[in-house]
Amino acid sequence: MKKVTIKDIAKEANVSTATVSYILNNVPKQTITDETRCRVLAAAERLNYVPNLAARSLVKRKTGLIGILINRVAGEPWWRRLRYADMVNRLEQLLTERGYHVVLSSIDAEKPKVGIIAERKLDGVFLIDVKEEHFYSISHHFPAGVPLVVIDSLVEDTLFYKVIHDVKGALESAQAWNADHDCYYIIESYYNEPYVRAIKDVIGVAEDRIHLMEDEGEMAEFIHKQPAGCKGIIFNEFVGMLAGKYVDPSHLTIISTSGCPEVVPARAKYVSAAASKSQVSFELMMQLLKQDAELPTDKYIKVK
Repeated sequence: MKKVTIKDIAKEANVSTATVSYILNNVPKQTITDETRCRVLAAAERLNYVPNLAARSLVKRKTGLIGILINRVAGEPWWRRLRYADMVNRLEQLLTERGYHVVLSSIDAEKPKVGIIAERKLDGVFLIDVKEEHFYSISHHFPAGVPLVVIDSLVEDTLFYKVIHDVKGALESAQAWNADHDCYYIIESYYNEPYVRAIKDVIGVAEDRIHLMEDEGEMAEFIHKQPAGCKGIIFNEFVGMLAGKYVDPSHLTIISTSGCPEVVPARAKYVSAAASKSQVSFELMMQLLKQDAELPTDKYIKVK
């Protein structure tokens, strides 16, 4: 079967081969209309064009590969496995639309090994929910100059951008709805412990009113111990769905951190703290890849 070339795409889309090359290689500072860009990408898809990444990397010293690395451990509960599904799916879509290929990999949160990923010569990396003590053992695998965006983690290093939830803003909305009631709090567990501590600090109540979700049974026990009339503020809609099994959902306010409002129990209140996380992370990566872009001054990017 004949390999499809950019000349074939140019003929199909009725544009020059140079225009096709600019679009497929994501060359900046070219006055190409969105209509032309969409027409070329659609033609490439119809013709089942497969770019030669090896040749591209020789010319541009780039591979066109972006890595998404997520901390995992064996035996994770289902709600934890689903926590990043929507964000990763949307991030992959945005990167693909821009012409990148995505390498998605789980790494062991306890004993991370990312050498095989580093060998792919990634152009950029998203690192999700990384343990603070393992951050440098992971980040040093990537050569200097490769952009690294850290998501849902607090890492005190001014070299890297971190994308985190606007916990304070979401919490203020949730607390305003429950101003006349005492509240207890259930927060999802992260491998990044500084992030968990920061969320607890923002909540600002006694430890015995906060439960860190690790096990459904322990959460149910915590809920049953709460005084009558007490309202629950829950971080993460999957955790909120489980909590709704043990208390009237109308007594719950769910702060979405996964971007999946569909699973929020009926009658529960809902606050978004994740709707733009994939978009913000993507746009930040594009700025970092474009070396002359004006970058944010704050290394912590908060999303709602």
